[in-house]
Amino acid sequence: MPINSDTHTHHEGFVRLALAAPFLQHLMERQIDPSPALERVGLSPGQVNDTNLYVHSELVYGLLNALSDLAGDRYLGLRVGEAFDLNAWPPFATSLQKSKTLFEFLAAYVRRVPQEASSVRHSLIVESDQAVYRVARLQEPAVAPVQSAGFGLAVHVRILQSVTGDSWDPSLVACETRYISGVPPRYAGVETRLSPDPGMRLSFPVDWLFREVTKMSRQAPPQPATRNEEVTLVAAMRSILRNRLDEPDLGPETIAGWLGIQADRLQKALKQHGTSLPREIKRLKTDVARELLCNSDKTAAEIGAKLGYADKAHFTRFFKSQTGMTPSEFRTDSSKPQT
Repeated sequence: MPINSDTHTHHEGFVRLALAAPFLQHLMERQIDPSPALERVGLSPGQVNDTNLYVHSELVYGLLNALSDLAGDRYLGLRVGEAFDLNAWPPFATSLQKSKTLFEFLAAYVRRVPQEASSVRHSLIVESDQAVYRVARLQEPAVAPVQSAGFGLAVHVRILQSVTGDSWDPSLVACETRYISGVPPRYAGVETRLSPDPGMRLSFPVDWLFREVTKMSRQAPPQPATRNEEVTLVAAMRSILRNRLDEPDLGPETIAGWLGIQADRLQKALKQHGTSLPREIKRLKTDVARELLCNSDKTAAEIGAKLGYADKAHFTRFFKSQTGMTPSEFRTDSSKPQT
């Protein structure tokens, strides 16, 4: 039961340039001058603030990616989407006016979003057990819309969170996108999957469509990160680190860079979670070593190298200090039949 959006108000493949304005505002609030990024794509601040100006989508994607580079923030789109005032955005505010349920809101929303961008088509697909909100790009983008994808995910997750309230369960939500580099692992607890499609698919329980949207009228930019968000950040750090334990530099600056955040925020998240970076690295190295000793035929030297140890002796000393057993003793013990 698809509901598709379409428009004839402007040429296909164009986007209202003013959609980039919140990105510029975000950088200026961080005391970062956006001029170099604007100059890189041949635009001016005045053009971005012109609500009647439409440009080709590739230009907007390039601008947002340039702003991300300038800010040194790979997840800039997410941050802007999290802080964006949805009530000031016409498609959101207008769709909400006469809607009582999430279904009514989304049915109106998919028809109004094309007024902002004819380069995408929004659809709501209702199946027996799940609903899928889909954003399809009408043309294969030559410029990867990484930050645009992050922004869209943040906005749509906020909409789902607002209607579910205290019953919000991110384990029931999944996002599929090709531009996974702009999305942290398990963003807001949501499963993120790599997809060959240049658009986005966000699936959630179909019964959420019948939730009332009264809370959405009070939808405001979220407050600074709560403890739960910081815990999610620690989980993302663990996911990224598992395959990078052999990196020569595992300091807070490097790891924070992989996550697209500042080092002090990472340290704060670890502290609120009751742990520290050295403790997490030791725990992960131990866990990965145990898994490989139990489930692979890699030698101790090979496992040690994967974890960043120059030789078998160094790895053996580390592993015994954490488990009380040498790698060979642990492998022998784990292979014994359980009684």
